[in-house]
Amino acid sequence: MCDNDLVTKVGPFELIDVPPLSEPRLLLALQPWVDVGSVGTMALTFLEETFGGQPVGELTRPGYFYDFTRYRPTLFRREGKREISVPNTRLHHARDKDGRDWLLLHALEPHANGDEYTEGILDLCRHFKVSEYTLIGAMYAPVPHTRPPLASGGANDEAMLARLRDAGIRESHYEGPTTILASVTTEAEKLGMISSGVILQLPAYAQLERDYTGLYALLGYLEKLYGLGLKLDQLRAQSERQTEAINENVAEDARLKAWLTEMEAAYDAERSADGPATGTKLSPELESFLRDVEGRLD
Repeated sequence: MCDNDLVTKVGPFELIDVPPLSEPRLLLALQPWVDVGSVGTMALTFLEETFGGQPVGELTRPGYFYDFTRYRPTLFRREGKREISVPNTRLHHARDKDGRDWLLLHALEPHANGDEYTEGILDLCRHFKVSEYTLIGAMYAPVPHTRPPLASGGANDEAMLARLRDAGIRESHYEGPTTILASVTTEAEKLGMISSGVILQLPAYAQLERDYTGLYALLGYLEKLYGLGLKLDQLRAQSERQTEAINENVAEDARLKAWLTEMEAAYDAERSADGPATGTKLSPELESFLRDVEGRLD
């Protein structure tokens, strides 16, 4: 941010050049916890590029929340001069074709002072009078790349739950380790704010740095939820090319081919079942392989 710009402080954030907003919705992508394949991050970037989004805020002191030996700063050159980019949580604003305001938050999970970080996000929601808050992203799961990615989620509002179901997003009953940002959801209702999540399941054996099939699927779910009028044909072509490349790799691995057949059967059984996503029993060998994959990601 430039020294001459007028900066507004909101909790740990500094905001700049924010236009008047009307009941904005906030989409949050959280790295690295639920951003496998960079799907959440790429979805926000796609929306920014589509709707002409502009940066409007970031943490004033990112070092208060982040360990820079884990999130490394980056050196780069601009017009022959060496500069450094410091990891940060950054906020963008975009206005869609129907004039709806969107706040797009590229969040990095904090290493320290997580309660203050979470309260800072709630401060942003209060400041902008956010009407809806949605966490988007993806996690690895025992699912096949040969089927459309499934999404699960939840909401603190019955009407929003119905919208999720209508978009093909199944209700999640996950219990286990989570992020400190999960407390945003629990606090949202006190602010009169609708809170929800949309998390894709992506194949654990693929581990793509940029998963275009996941991105295509996530944007498709957001399109069903919000009617954004997104043009996704080019992205669908990228997804198809990526799937062909995975097919070639799987064809060379007899064990993975067998496991793929097993995952396809489990996927089809899960898809045909009524009610919330519950998971389907897999062979011990495949379960062991997937645990090993997850262990390497920790």
